[in-house]
Amino acid sequence: MKNEIAIIGGGISGICSAYYLHKSGHKVTVFDANEIGTQCSSGNAGLIVPSHFETLSNPGILKKGFKWMLNPNSPFFLKPSLDLELITWLFKFNTFCTKKHVENNKHFLRDINLYSLSLYKDLLEDNNIDFDLKQSGLLMLCKEEKTLKEEELIVNEAISLGLDAKVLNKDELKILEPNASFDVLGATYFKDDSKIQPYDFIMAMKKYLEKNGVKFFENCLIDDIKTNKNNITSIIDQSSVAHSFDQYVFTSGIFTSKLAKKIDLNLPMEGGKGFSFISYKNEALNFSTPMILAEEKVAITPYDDYVRFGGTMMLGVNDLKINDRRINNIRKSANKYINGLDLKQNDMKDQWAGLRPCSPDGIPYIGRSEKFSNVIIATGHAMMGVSLGPATGCIIRDLINEEKTKINISKMNINRFN
Repeated sequence: MKNEIAIIGGGISGICSAYYLHKSGHKVTVFDANEIGTQCSSGNAGLIVPSHFETLSNPGILKKGFKWMLNPNSPFFLKPSLDLELITWLFKFNTFCTKKHVENNKHFLRDINLYSLSLYKDLLEDNNIDFDLKQSGLLMLCKEEKTLKEEELIVNEAISLGLDAKVLNKDELKILEPNASFDVLGATYFKDDSKIQPYDFIMAMKKYLEKNGVKFFENCLIDDIKTNKNNITSIIDQSSVAHSFDQYVFTSGIFTSKLAKKIDLNLPMEGGKGFSFISYKNEALNFSTPMILAEEKVAITPYDDYVRFGGTMMLGVNDLKINDRRINNIRKSANKYINGLDLKQNDMKDQWAGLRPCSPDGIPYIGRSEKFSNVIIATGHAMMGVSLGPATGCIIRDLINEEKTKINISKMNINRFN
């Protein structure tokens, strides 16, 4: 049975959901509070990461967390707050920072990332969607011996999970990237990881969908929901206009939790505020492999003409203001790791801030509401929103079509904290 479907949220999860639902023959309308593609997806590092099989909540974060939280220059910072929701989230997050939790979820995170990567490759074959995907691998650059040893353990775990990973010494790193120089002891390399330009991808998908009859309502904030018994009957925008559909898919990132409360659904989430900027290529930036500066948690993604730098995780801050100290710390970190770089403040173009939707257990929320039968939720992807976009879209399509999903989604149960 074909449905009229509303997707609330036009980021990468929403746009992929619209694509796969349209392909299944459904009539789709996408609502976004801003212009399509301008929020979390636009400033993302653009990485597809099977290597990220450890949950955000892990023993390493717990070990460093308190020291980091009190340091305003650290990669992870908590703004002091008496907000009860934040305190509750932190308590839950703390309980999941265990080896057992990481062990219980590593196969799932590997599988869903590999699934999404395969779907990206399928989309690349669609001549109607013009975007670039490169399976360029991912480097973890390490300055300290301790960090390199920690990353070696992750490489061993990755190999046991069937991923292509290895440790590189300085000479091997030079062979991989002969035109650049790094001030590091060594690196680890995950060959399965890939990259896209997220905004270009979303715009290519939107262009195809509009051409094929999918409707888009941009700058249209949905701020209320009307229900009758076990169904949503309509969504209400900021102009008090009601929009009625057969099914409703909520993919609006951190803001999904606010709407979910209106249908008695508890989705604990905090916005992990991050920053990014681009700098145009120069001699020091003449490399093609994306990388993460392991000690600083800064992601660096090279494209043809520019490089995107991104990082930090600020909790307890829900605005989108640029924090000069934080974004300059990213610049300074890059200068420390890349020989000859010397980025200045005026080299930082397209400065951006976004709120990553983080669940306390580091697992996304994707599934159908138990109470309201025509509601599907997809949020909580944290730093893996771009990586998991197509997988999320296909899961939502399967749920709408009442078909078995290609992977087991029980770990993403949206009711697990109710």
